[in-house]
Amino acid sequence: MRVITPGPTPAQQQPPQGMSRPPEQTLYEALQGAILQRRLAPAAALDKATLGQLFGLSSNAVQRALQRLAQDGAVELPANQPARVTRPCAKRAGKLLQARLSLETQILRLLPARLEQAELENLYGQVQRQRDCLQRRDHAGLIEAVNGVHLQLATLADNPWLRDFLARLLRQTALHVALSRTQPYDASACDEQQRLIERLAEGDKAGAETLMEHHLRNLFARLRFIPPPTTDLHAAFAGRLASRATARIRR
Repeated sequence: MRVITPGPTPAQQQPPQGMSRPPEQTLYEALQGAILQRRLAPAAALDKATLGQLFGLSSNAVQRALQRLAQDGAVELPANQPARVTRPCAKRAGKLLQARLSLETQILRLLPARLEQAELENLYGQVQRQRDCLQRRDHAGLIEAVNGVHLQLATLADNPWLRDFLARLLRQTALHVALSRTQPYDASACDEQQRLIERLAEGDKAGAETLMEHHLRNLFARLRFIPPPTTDLHAAFAGRLASRATARIRR
């Protein structure tokens, strides 16, 4: 019997017993939660002084938290400007999809020919958790449960480097999902994952690869982002002035 336990995500990692948490950890987790739960909008400014006052942290500790979030892709740190929540876009999402398709196809190929019953039950349990979160409208819990399926598959592939890389891509995906104007995870996404696990239970890894590609493409196709504001006056009023001119001609 294989005994493989999934490792913690960076946000879940705890220091060894007897060691205190880094002071910036609380701020890191609070900002991450606020972004994933849609309490902070894309491009929202993150003033270091204000964050320091709110959380009782030094400027250096705030900066370390922001740098960690920037590594996750959740925050941007422009030169000589306040940090801000990342504004996802369709182009960036497309590149993320390409990376996930390549990586997760390889992960499926590395899986054992047959998964054990306990491993399958764990995967089915994650899908049921997704359905429960959908019913409760628990957005953050839903993202965590969806990612849990992908991380568990990467763990079963028994390659820690692939799993760590996938964990980074999943954090980027979670950000895109959280900041999308639509809700890309729905009952149909749960059904897609359910069918994928059923293929793995049958030992049909080729069928599982096809379903994984279908699932990921559907997910990213449902993402919708608010276009970034423009500083170009012509672009800002494109279409509006033309329609007014047409209306004047008609009058």
